[in-house]
Amino acid sequence: MFPLWAAALWGMVGGLCVEGLELHARIRRARSWSWRRPIPQGLSAYVTSVVIRVGIGAALAAAGSQSGQIQGAFAALGLGVAAPLVVEKVARLFVAAIEPEPARTAPAVEEAGADVT
Repeated sequence: MFPLWAAALWGMVGGLCVEGLELHARIRRARSWSWRRPIPQGLSAYVTSVVIRVGIGAALAAAGSQSGQIQGAFAALGLGVAAPLVVEKVARLFVAAIEPEPARTAPAVEEAGADVT
């Protein structure tokens, strides 16, 4: 089994890779770049979002390693990169399993004796 700490580290690196590419694209698009305000919400919001993204990548890669689903660094890195998509898909599966199906109604039956022209 791939070590838990190594999988978490590679998951973090995967999350950082995505964040780095997004930051690169943001810098290239901006007319004037400000490190104090890299996003409209400010630097602290940006750093918080990066920490969350990297943490989710680490958690998913560690869980994959612990369950035996991840056997190497490349798989852990890939799971770190794909972390938001994986969380979204898993959340949809859980919500679909919990929510009851909407009640279906029978089609309306015409009244007997109504004129049909």
